Amino acid sequence: MRRGFYLILGFTFPGFWAFHASGLLSWLYSPLQNLFGIETTGWLSFFTASLLYIFLTVIFELFTRAWKNVHP
Repeated sequence: MRRGFYLILGFTFPGFWAFHASGLLSWLYSPLQNLFGIETTGWLSFFTASLLYIFLTVIFELFTRAWKNVHP
């Protein structure tokens, strides 16, 4: 299950980053755009997409470890 999750994450990240840079969930990087006063979305969307994927990974790891402790 863990390998499959990481495989899916690895294959979907470039596509999600492209959609994210084009405006999907733009509310995540728009405050950074306003703060730095830049128009481009490339690196800001990469940063926020990476943070989102790291968050998903942490949640998944916490869930699988808790599941493993409940069902040894």
